[in-house]
Amino acid sequence: MDDFRKLVEVMDRLRAEGGCEWDRAQTHASLRQYLLEETHEVLDAIALKEPSLLCEELGDLLLQILFHAQIAKEAGEFDIADVITSITDKMVRRHPHVFSDATADTPEAVSRQWDHIKRTVENRNHPSLVGGVPKTLPSLLRAAKITKKAARVGFDWESTDQVLAKVDEELAELKEAVSGGSGNELEHELGDILFALVNLARFLKINPEIALRSANTRFERRFAAMEKIAKESGSSIEGTDLATLDKFWEMAKKITR
Repeated sequence: MDDFRKLVEVMDRLRAEGGCEWDRAQTHASLRQYLLEETHEVLDAIALKEPSLLCEELGDLLLQILFHAQIAKEAGEFDIADVITSITDKMVRRHPHVFSDATADTPEAVSRQWDHIKRTVENRNHPSLVGGVPKTLPSLLRAAKITKKAARVGFDWESTDQVLAKVDEELAELKEAVSGGSGNELEHELGDILFALVNLARFLKINPEIALRSANTRFERRFAAMEKIAKESGSSIEGTDLATLDKFWEMAKKITR
């Protein structure tokens, strides 16, 4: 706790009279971009499986939390101690199977219990059962959370095969739209197939946001390898014919496996 207190004191000093002018100028709104950036850097560190980097990035993320708490403290709203008390109380309250005599012996049961406590004990109700999912979430992740909420009340398929059939159905509709649809129709149909794929990811117990992030990383790695192969062969990516690029791509895939 001494290290944590020291960090709190550092933040207090940065925001105080005679501190750092940049830190003193920040607001909750101005810090939003940095909170997002630091969160994504934590995710990158996890993907790279580098503990020392993850440790560093978690520290950067913690600093953002302290920053917001300090701004709120100065406004007389709350401080970091209130933040800690709030999350501690919430974790105890939402885990009665650990801290009380309730029973929840599967991850699914814990999830149902969690939602029940949010709706009843905490009275965090929304007009819709699929409400309450932040609109600022990445669209794939938000779709996953929305469909998960709908599934909990029984609005769902019974098997993975049914979801695959839905993906095929949406793909056929997209192909039809590509043949003669308008821009709005194409966007609509493409959205539908992405939504269906999110449902498939849920049935396969895969986080679609992480799956796409991994695909992005693989593509970047392979493309960089392809550029290297092209350079070593005395050519470059730009201006190279597609057949040669395909050949380089297949070589890059073998190298980066």
